[in-house]
Amino acid sequence: MFRFDKKQEVFEVGNVKFGGQPGEYPTVLIGTMFYGRHKIVSDEDKGIFDKAAADKLWHDIEAMGAVTGNPYVNQIVGETPEAIKKYIDWFIEIDDKTPFLIDSSAGSVRAAAAEYVTEIGVAKRAIYNSINGSIDATEIEAIADSDIDAAIVLAFNATDPTLKGKMEILEVGGPGQDKGMLQVAKECGITKPIIDVAAMPLGAGAGPSMRMVVAVKGHLGLPVGGGFHNIASAWDWMKKYKKTFATKEEKQAIYMPSDIGTNLVPQALGCDYVLYGPIENTNMVFPAVAMVDLMLGETAKELGLEIKDPNHPIYKLV
Repeated sequence: MFRFDKKQEVFEVGNVKFGGQPGEYPTVLIGTMFYGRHKIVSDEDKGIFDKAAADKLWHDIEAMGAVTGNPYVNQIVGETPEAIKKYIDWFIEIDDKTPFLIDSSAGSVRAAAAEYVTEIGVAKRAIYNSINGSIDATEIEAIADSDIDAAIVLAFNATDPTLKGKMEILEVGGPGQDKGMLQVAKECGITKPIIDVAAMPLGAGAGPSMRMVVAVKGHLGLPVGGGFHNIASAWDWMKKYKKTFATKEEKQAIYMPSDIGTNLVPQALGCDYVLYGPIENTNMVFPAVAMVDLMLGETAKELGLEIKDPNHPIYKLV
């Protein structure tokens, strides 16, 4: 719990601010919807889903955000252009201000989504996820031709998961890329680069992923975070240990503290947002993150910083 000498950028997307000194703003929480095998989706290719269930999940995150003061963002994942367009249509109908990530395992789907949000006039609420080492010319052109100005820039280096390798992929380039991802983002018209540290599994780079939070804030001054819950979900020991318990409830009781805890460690180090995984975990994640935000807020005041969000948990939960 500290303050950085480097000037810290703050980027506003929709109604949410990313960045700043630790404690100045509450941590942004990003829940995922329409992910692979999400039970509310009945046809991943056509984008057919249970609207009532989706509505409830989104109203739940709105309610919890109102309780804790933590801002929230929707990570919309689609398997096809048809599907992701339907999900976006649903979201902008139910919420007219909150930002959302456009995401897919396929670059062609992400590119189609970038074109679509521009076409329907909501590109300034969209965050492209992501600009990374596997991006190709077609995807770059799609982003550049869109009105999107915010993107997740992924610090994943396929050949070097160390802190040095992660910084190199951002600033210099790496396998298959002769430019750093920040330069690629700039050439795409991205003026709000939001760094994802590319959290790695335990034993394969989880530690450097934590160090990367401090390095990005201290060296680049850019907003930073990541999908830290992946550290727990990829933990081989935990996968085996859970199987020794009989019921789903017992397995969850063993697993979820680790899942939630992976978000709290980088948060204490100064990260600005966390992708906490399935939106169903909202009620478990928000209070824990808000608790750490209270500590960060107290520390910020001691260090002479101003808490800049009137909805910060420090004003709501003490």
